[in-house]
Amino acid sequence: MFRTQDSDLIGVPGIFGEGLAHWHSVSRILRTHWYHLTIRLTEQGRSTECVEMIEGEHKLQSMLVTQSAEREITDVQVMTPAWMNKGAGWDMERVTKVSLGYDGDFEVCLIAVEGGAVYHSSHRPDFQIDLLADLRPIFLSSMIRSA
Repeated sequence: MFRTQDSDLIGVPGIFGEGLAHWHSVSRILRTHWYHLTIRLTEQGRSTECVEMIEGEHKLQSMLVTQSAEREITDVQVMTPAWMNKGAGWDMERVTKVSLGYDGDFEVCLIAVEGGAVYHSSHRPDFQIDLLADLRPIFLSSMIRSA
């Protein structure tokens, strides 16, 4: 999850629209993955683009099912920590598929990226993708229109 500090608030809450506030920065404590979505907003025939950084697969799924002609996701990327991507540090890659399944009582996500790698959210040293139960896709890159 993301967090903010009151001292990073820009202006007064609501000045940029009802229920909105802008921040100089956000931070994270957990070394877990998050999603970077590019969204096309269309109003009165004019389009603009914004980015949303979201936490978790349930929020991703919610955003996918609430798309409309006025609010359309055009790109999904994932930011993964080194323990997950087996690299030297954080890495952002375009997502091709996200699936959820169960490893015993724990929900685990599988994230396939454009380069062919598949990452998982399990911290178990003996984790095996083939043993996931109730594995179901929640996102396929064909679900979005590229910008």
